[in-house]
Amino acid sequence: MKAQDETARESPRGSARQHPTASIVARSLLASATVVGIIAASLHFGSGGAWWPLHGSGDAVSETDIKLRAAQFATLSPLHLSLVTPAESTAALDGMQLAPPARAALTESLESSTTPASAAPSPASSAAPTPSPKLEPLRLAWVTLWDTDVEDGDVVRLDSEGYSRTVTLAKKPVTFAVPVPRDGIVKVTGIRDGEGGGITVGLASGVSQAVFPIMSEGQTLGLKVSFDR
Repeated sequence: MKAQDETARESPRGSARQHPTASIVARSLLASATVVGIIAASLHFGSGGAWWPLHGSGDAVSETDIKLRAAQFATLSPLHLSLVTPAESTAALDGMQLAPPARAALTESLESSTTPASAAPSPASSAAPTPSPKLEPLRLAWVTLWDTDVEDGDVVRLDSEGYSRTVTLAKKPVTFAVPVPRDGIVKVTGIRDGEGGGITVGLASGVSQAVFPIMSEGQTLGLKVSFDR
C-alpha cells in the first residue's frame, strides 16, 4: 500500500514535467504556420489576387485593362512623329546601330530626293510626256519604346521603311531614330514574353505616345503615323 501511495503521489508531478515540452512544440508549430500564412498572403495580394509561384514576377494586367487597351488602340489617331533635325542627323545615325554599308546607303538616301526621269516622247507622238510622280524624300524620326507594366524581359522588334531594331523593353525608355515609313505604318512584333502575362509596350515620338494592346509572341501590330511635311 505504501508503494502504491508513493506512485500515486509521483504521477501528477511526472505529468506536470511533460507539459512544458508539449507546450513548446505546439508554439513552434503555430509560429511556423503563421510565417507560412504571411508569405502566402503577401504573394496573393501582391500579385493582384492571383496565386503566383515565388519566382513569378510577370505582367498581371486585368481583363478590364486588356480590353481597354485594345479598344483605345483601335480608335487611335495617327501618331505624330518628331522628325530628326539636320543638326541631329549625325547623332541619330550613330544611335541606329547600323553596319557601315547600311549606314552609307541610308545616308545617301537621306541626302537625295529621288525623282524619276521623264519618259522621252515617241517619234510617232507629239504629245508631251506625262511626268512621273515625285517620291517622298526619306527622312528620320525619333521613336521611344518602353515597358508599360512590369519590367520582366519583354522583347519586341520595330520595323520601319526597311529598318529593323530589336529592343528588350525596360521601364527606362530607349530612344532611337527610324526612317519615316512612306506607307505611314510603323510595325511592332512581339519577340519574347518575358515572365508571362503578355508583352506590354508603349511607343512615343516627341510628346505623342501610344500604348499597345497586350501582345503575344509572333504577333505584329501596325501603328499609323504622320509627320509635318
